[in-house]
Amino acid sequence: MERNYYRLLKEHYNTKQKVRHELISLNSTLYLPKGTEYFFSDIHGEAAAFLQLLKSASGNIREKTSAHFGDTLLQSEQDKLVELVYNPKEVLHELKLNDELSEDYLTINIHRLISLFRFVSTKYAKDYVREKFGGSYSEIVDELLYTNDSEYNKKTYYDKLIENVVKYGAATDFIILISKLIQRISVDKLHVVGDIYDRGPSPQIIMDELIAHPNVDIQWGNHDIEWMGAVAGSEALTAACIANAVQYNNFDMLEMGYGINLRPLYEFAMTCYGDDPAELFMPRVFDKNLYDNINDDVAAKMFKAISIIRYKLDGQLLERNPEFEMEDRNFLKLINYDEMSYKGEPLKDTHLPTVDPKDPLALTFEEQHVIDGLQQDFKRGMKLNKHIKFLYENGGMYKIENGSLLFHGCIPLNEDGTFTEVDIDGGKFAGRELMDKLDSLARDAYKQHDPYAIDIMWYLFNGKYSPIFGKSQFSYFENIFIENKELKHEEYNPYYKLSHNEEIVDMILDEFGVEGDRRRIINGHVPVKTKKGESPVKAGGKLYVIDGGISKPYQDKTGISGYTLVYNSHSVSLAEHTNYESITDGANSYRPKITEIELFHPRMLIKDTDQGKEMQKRIVILEKLLKEYDKI
Repeated sequence: MERNYYRLLKEHYNTKQKVRHELISLNSTLYLPKGTEYFFSDIHGEAAAFLQLLKSASGNIREKTSAHFGDTLLQSEQDKLVELVYNPKEVLHELKLNDELSEDYLTINIHRLISLFRFVSTKYAKDYVREKFGGSYSEIVDELLYTNDSEYNKKTYYDKLIENVVKYGAATDFIILISKLIQRISVDKLHVVGDIYDRGPSPQIIMDELIAHPNVDIQWGNHDIEWMGAVAGSEALTAACIANAVQYNNFDMLEMGYGINLRPLYEFAMTCYGDDPAELFMPRVFDKNLYDNINDDVAAKMFKAISIIRYKLDGQLLERNPEFEMEDRNFLKLINYDEMSYKGEPLKDTHLPTVDPKDPLALTFEEQHVIDGLQQDFKRGMKLNKHIKFLYENGGMYKIENGSLLFHGCIPLNEDGTFTEVDIDGGKFAGRELMDKLDSLARDAYKQHDPYAIDIMWYLFNGKYSPIFGKSQFSYFENIFIENKELKHEEYNPYYKLSHNEEIVDMILDEFGVEGDRRRIINGHVPVKTKKGESPVKAGGKLYVIDGGISKPYQDKTGISGYTLVYNSHSVSLAEHTNYESITDGANSYRPKITEIELFHPRMLIKDTDQGKEMQKRIVILEKLLKEYDKI
């Protein structure tokens, strides 16, 4: 076996020189600084804020600009340069409209951008940086980046290159390219710790950007699973996706973004609920639609229509899965239709024309027609399916990398701190085994279209022991129909309190086999209420909760506009984004509040990372191969 293995290796490294070259390269790369990892969580469709944070590397590009040009450029000049890096097309277009796009401006800023690009890319190997080039002008970029312009002869050559880029009309394209390269090189690895979908207006734009990014992974959130399950074939989750989108006025996303036809739902809602004011179902409007400008009264009727369908489908799913032990969420079965009450409390809305008290979970012919059409759109939509395929191929229930254990919500715990055993698919699972089992079933739902696995997707979205939901109930029915706050109460899993304890965090890290002196859990899902004094850093610095409210609906609770975590060769730092408008306002160079939490002395090198460990294994194999060549 070993002889065959080295024979195959020789086919790839067919000369001794190639082996030596690879060994020299790998051994040298180990001593470069670690690349920068960025962690986002709970983006919830807020594309404008997410894209600006990504373009700015959470403000890190502004910090690099200050460090590099602090002694040579005024603050105002630095701000203008950074704004050009963040939004090159928009800035250049505005200058052209105002007749301010001179040759001097183009020349000066190409020089500055190349200088900044050199500075932010110095810790990476040349081959790695060159991989980012792509497209036109790559040879010119390479020359400018690696030409020593401090020597007289080379300086003349360098200046002439830029002069001719401007002279022959390539300057604007060149500036856009260099700006994009600075953005890309500043974010070496992107981790999204769940919940790209729901609430915000543009998850499809976020997904397009993630697909375009060269190095990204995703830990599924319950709102991602909701959309994944709908595409896999869950009618209940299809209804949930539509209900959430209509509730938050996201008609453009549904129809223009994903090509989902809402006409049948609209016609059914206007026919069945046309005279119903549906006041309890008024949408929450944070963003205006550009194309589907549906008024609030109509949206409310559509929201009510799809919600009743959703309650029926949820009830049917629960009746065929008694092991979920969620009978208390079978809403329509728990209504007393004589008194029009739910669990002893009066319903705030008693107009339920499609609900038969004798068979409350039965869909009418019209309701079935609506959900059938929506389900087909979810299954056949090309863009939506491309996005869901990417979530499956680049995502999972959790990830372990460089001492970080990433997951969206929680690891279900009992009150005594032990792992909760959950009944799934005929067995009991807890801790890492639970996460692995749910990951496997989620993939079976998509690849095998297994009916039970598809229902598990619904449980993952809002089941009481779902790790990525992590609450006793999802009160989407009670929040509309019931006044009693006790019936609305959502009790968080004990994990959320117990994980403040360092011993509990260590127990979980041990369970997942995370080793090393510097190890941590990173998750989101529960917004950190900063304005109430809550901290995102817990358990003696071993737990980071980075949901700080990038989603507009949460910002009243949190008092800020989200957190991102930055893990580079020097430190682990939290970037606190204090104002949503300051993130998305193109007229400034965004700069968050950055706090260093963990400092590394000495600086962390690639050899200290998981990537470095894999390189070291490769080195051992190649050294053996070199000895094989020496025997010839």
